[in-house]
Amino acid sequence: MFIFYVIALYTLQLGVTPTDYQCKEQNNDVDWFFVYKLPGGKSSHHLLPNAATDWSAVETIDDQNKPMYSTMNIYIASGTKQNTNIVAYSNYPPHFKFELPMSPGKGVIMAEDNNKGFWLVHTAKYFPNLALAITDLFSNEKTTKEAAAFLCMPHSD
Repeated sequence: MFIFYVIALYTLQLGVTPTDYQCKEQNNDVDWFFVYKLPGGKSSHHLLPNAATDWSAVETIDDQNKPMYSTMNIYIASGTKQNTNIVAYSNYPPHFKFELPMSPGKGVIMAEDNNKGFWLVHTAKYFPNLALAITDLFSNEKTTKEAAAFLCMPHSD
């Protein structure tokens, strides 16, 4: 009976499709992106490696065709979150009312079993709250109050 359960668990894992965590823009993989969020709201500008113009202005940082939404939605919309390896670090984590007196670095590293992932380095306070819906990533007043920068770099073996 024990062997049956082990075989059943092993077989169930074969049916899971891995998620490719990559830096994205309009749901297409990009080599990197840089986003600058302006202070006092959600307006932003971004740089992409193969863009026709240097800086592209975006009305809102969480526009669904733009880099931040496209990249973070891979995890938030994923049905296989339990297979995702995440390292999220910040001296202003979500739900904290004060700064942690450690390193001022902030970022998110995500990858799955296939070792394909991304590293998103940023300066935004209280970001990301991965328990929220994708439309709420920039809904916190403390996150939108100040300017912030985001640099996404993909990683694969």
